[in-house]
Amino acid sequence: MEDESPNLPKVISLTNDYYQNLLGYSVQDTKLKSIKGEQWNSFCQKSNLNHNSSGIYLPRNKTAIIPKNNKLSLFHEYFGHGLYCEKSLSGRKLVDLEKRLLEEEKLEFSNSRFTLDDIQRFRKRNQTFQELDEFRKQNLGIYEGFAIWTEFLLSGQFNLREIFERKYDSLNLENKAVIDEMINFNKQYGNLATFYEFGLARKTTPERVKKLLEDIYGKEAINNSKLVLLTGSKKSFSDIDLFASSNYLQSIKNSWLDLVVFDEKDFEKKVRLFEVQVIHPIINGEFVIGDKNYLEQKRKQLEEQPITEEAIQHNLKLSKEQEELGLKYSRNSKERQIGLSYGKTYLANALALKNGKRPLTKERLSNLQCKKFIELKGGMK
Repeated sequence: MEDESPNLPKVISLTNDYYQNLLGYSVQDTKLKSIKGEQWNSFCQKSNLNHNSSGIYLPRNKTAIIPKNNKLSLFHEYFGHGLYCEKSLSGRKLVDLEKRLLEEEKLEFSNSRFTLDDIQRFRKRNQTFQELDEFRKQNLGIYEGFAIWTEFLLSGQFNLREIFERKYDSLNLENKAVIDEMINFNKQYGNLATFYEFGLARKTTPERVKKLLEDIYGKEAINNSKLVLLTGSKKSFSDIDLFASSNYLQSIKNSWLDLVVFDEKDFEKKVRLFEVQVIHPIINGEFVIGDKNYLEQKRKQLEEQPITEEAIQHNLKLSKEQEELGLKYSRNSKERQIGLSYGKTYLANALALKNGKRPLTKERLSNLQCKKFIELKGGMK
């Protein structure tokens, strides 16, 4: 984006291209209305907006309204609030609540003339409005925070950073600290991570994952890693599940990224012992980074290496450990369910190995679990 002062349609086109490349999507459903400068004050007065307002976004009809040619307002309202309401679960819920309220207001006032006071009185006793008002209060920080960070991001793309800094120079220290925190996160972990931290949809591909990891760990650490594989459902609002054999990365677990890392020596041991935690990624994982030949070697090893008593006992031990760990948590807790589930999976794997079978996929392990109690009746030493 080298054009220092393109017009608004050009800015929109360039930004959508940039987002499409970075995120795999761009603004689609949001409408834009720009109002000439001399008419802006009149619009604010009629709309009951602060006369110092530089734009507004209406979730109920996904419309951004800004003063004509105001690029920072375009970034804030159209690409900030607009993209958030299209591509985040919280934003979509906000839109749904606004639309529901609109329909209820239409029904209430369809056969009569009404004033702004009438609407306000209706909203005070309307359950949908109460839910919407509470939801807006709870999510105001992230809603406005994302829009402000979008201004920061795109002002840099279009050489408008100085204007952005002047605009927010008048903020109080508390609000400046919040913005600085967002910017510092962005500088440390990159643009993709920042979008995902705000809860936006994840279009997960190996290429996008590689870029994400390079931003987080640095290219050198990524390029020196033996193997990184993409697993999981890859759904837009599920976390990104990754598996790695690397001496240069550390495991990460947060609301949008779950990276499991084993150092190279530990990984080799787990493969030799047919450990479930590595079998599934090796067989079903999608290659992201590393040595493709090494991945094929590990797949072949799982198919051909001898099944040892050590491997059987190792999986039995892990089954017992996971079951005991799960039972430490309360009966209906997620942690208990996970621990017991892992325990069953390791047990099914051990039984399969004892019978000379190689359950090399998660699906085959699941099928074996239903047989385990029958097989256990004969005892297992």
